[in-house]
Amino acid sequence: MGFGAKFRELRESRGLSQAATDEIFGLTRGTWSNWENGYSEPEKELLEDIAGFFHIPVHTLTEEA
Repeated sequence: MGFGAKFRELRESRGLSQAATDEIFGLTRGTWSNWENGYSEPEKELLEDIAGFFHIPVHTLTEEA
């Protein structure tokens, strides 16, 4: 499972919409959609913010499962 699928799973498990995550991290919906569909991934600094928000280690988001 890649970053996009992990992120979607975490987001949905918290009951967050893509629009809600837009507001939390200040990004556009297209960005989240690209991540979740595997077209791109966030930069390292944002990965750290996302991991911190979900209270997980960064490697949980980046390692293939």
